[in-house]
Amino acid sequence: MKNILFITGFLFAALTGYSQKAITLKINHKLGSADFAFNQTAQNDQSQQFQVTRVDYYISKITLIHDGGTTTDVPNHYVLAKGNADVVDLLGTFNVTNIEGIRFYIGVDTPANNADPALQQSLSPLYFQNPSMHWGWSAGYRFVALEGKAGTGFNTIFELHGLWNDNYFGQ
Repeated sequence: MKNILFITGFLFAALTGYSQKAITLKINHKLGSADFAFNQTAQNDQSQQFQVTRVDYYISKITLIHDGGTTTDVPNHYVLAKGNADVVDLLGTFNVTNIEGIRFYIGVDTPANNADPALQQSLSPLYFQNPSMHWGWSAGYRFVALEGKAGTGFNTIFELHGLWNDNYFGQ
């Protein structure tokens, strides 16, 4: 009887371990229908031309939707996406069969948003970045930094920086 329970337990553990899958988040950046590239000329919805020179953004509070609507959170995981590179980020190993969707937030959640970046590990996306993604203690991180040029001869510079806890929301 002991052997049967041991073998049953061993098989259960083996099968449970076997169903674990490494899940990687992949995002291919686009500008309209074209692959994204810095300084690429594009048009907005008013037929005005612009060029993007910087786009950086944080992804956090990731939830996997799988196997008939089951949800599994990816705890304490932050991704710093940069427009000049597709996102390929290992989220971890999870007991899933079929990924049906993903829910995530753009930005950094509270209290991490208002924490000291110097307390983060140097390889963490929340550590100091160049160019900076941290605005200051009260505002926290720049959730999104979108910068570029527009206007006649692209002589007008624009900078859009999304920040503050009130602007943290899900996608």
